[in-house]
Amino acid sequence: MERGFWLNAHYDPVANLRTFSTCLHTCDLYGDGDWRLAVAGLDKKLKVWKGTQLASEHALLDIPCAITSFYADAQSPRIPALAVAVGPNVFIYRNLRPYFKFTLPLDVVSEVEKTIWQQVYTGSLTVAQARSSLLKLSRNGPGSVAPSTVARELEGLDEASQEAEIEELSHQFKGEPPLQQSVITCMTTIKKAYDEEDAVSCLVIGTESSQVLVLTPTANQATHIWQLNHVPAFICVSGLLDVEHRLAIASRHGKVILMKNGAVTATIPLDALPLGIARSHRGFVIGCTNSTVQCYSFKGRRTFCINLPSPILAMHGLETPQQRIAKCLVVSLANGEVRVYNDQHLVSITPLESPVNALTFGKFGREENTLIGVTRTGGLDIKMLPRAAKLEGSRATGPPPEQDIPLDIPKRTAVYVEQTEREKANAVDMHTTFQQELVKLRLATAKAYLQVLTDGQGATSASPGALSLNATVTGLGPAFKLTLELCNSGSESILDAALVSTFLLEGLPVCLGPAP
Repeated sequence: MERGFWLNAHYDPVANLRTFSTCLHTCDLYGDGDWRLAVAGLDKKLKVWKGTQLASEHALLDIPCAITSFYADAQSPRIPALAVAVGPNVFIYRNLRPYFKFTLPLDVVSEVEKTIWQQVYTGSLTVAQARSSLLKLSRNGPGSVAPSTVARELEGLDEASQEAEIEELSHQFKGEPPLQQSVITCMTTIKKAYDEEDAVSCLVIGTESSQVLVLTPTANQATHIWQLNHVPAFICVSGLLDVEHRLAIASRHGKVILMKNGAVTATIPLDALPLGIARSHRGFVIGCTNSTVQCYSFKGRRTFCINLPSPILAMHGLETPQQRIAKCLVVSLANGEVRVYNDQHLVSITPLESPVNALTFGKFGREENTLIGVTRTGGLDIKMLPRAAKLEGSRATGPPPEQDIPLDIPKRTAVYVEQTEREKANAVDMHTTFQQELVKLRLATAKAYLQVLTDGQGATSASPGALSLNATVTGLGPAFKLTLELCNSGSESILDAALVSTFLLEGLPVCLGPAP
């Protein structure tokens, strides 16, 4: 394991960037081989860096949620299109000029919800009954009939506002269900027919209405629309759209949906909510809020889990195809460390002054392997991967190397030899004495416990629960820890019960505290 093998290329502490990893992307915007950095920030601006200088700024209509680039055709010169997802729209830029806008289709309303709105308009269903039916429809959860955006938004209003909103919408749309557009939650790309760097690609979009859309290469319409039971938050794609492809979709409900050629193959429940997803040569890896990185195959089997010392802030895949190195993972932690993992093997630890909130890895400028991060203070940190860096990691198995180091055993002295001979000669008497003392100790403990029960000071209670007190001593002294565990083994809970602790110091320092 190397410590900090990254080369510092540039650091701008006053870049004033506020963004996430999904809004950080590098691409060859003009097809000249000079890769630029595109940042879609929370300040509703699209900023483009060329080298270490800010090249241009472009205003956005709303806060973006994702940014990526793709090749829409096979024409030369090969100039990619830049896609920025904002609300229900995907803005396409060519040569950093607005080129096209794709808008999500309207929500598809179920027959159940259509009937509710028609009955409210005709008067056969009261507003209160309609409110109860719509709320029940939106709260049925995954696997039920998908409610519209309006039905989901009613949960954020009070009862009077809900009924007023339903009555107003029923008269405004004259019995028809009020249709609204969903919003985009995540976005990525998938190669269409060839697995090449500049091959024609398609946009893959996840929406708030639990749908996944695959657009045409020109991004003018959706060719595939897949309805899920969970709202997608992160998407990982593998394969080709026209041949065979697999999708791993991490939802905000703590589930991972696996799809193969448009069909759901498995649903994996996670231990915690996901924070990011990245490709791996074994499948895909997911970072969770419980400070773990878990690796799964596309068949749903978990291969390994890494416990991290600090919460995860950002993660991104690391791949250098020129050196034929397997896909690694870059993880940014809240303690300011940037770690590189090859499978479950730790490759590098780089401590930074400020934690990194957003990460991306790829080409930048003329450099092939560049790590770009946005710190918590808004700074821009650019690092390069040395060509001699070893990313294989330590794959040694078996006992630790410390086992081969011989112990420093002291030499035998005359006193030690005499003591050993005495113990050998009196082994039977020593064992008999030990057993006698042990029996006396057990007898004294039993008598003391009987005396406590006789005096009425035992583990008795007037409450309906059955309480038991267990004591555990850790250590031999003079410093030791006494852990008391109070357990209610009854069928009823005990509330508002007072707990009094009495003890004798007898010259010993006592430190009270809850058990970990």
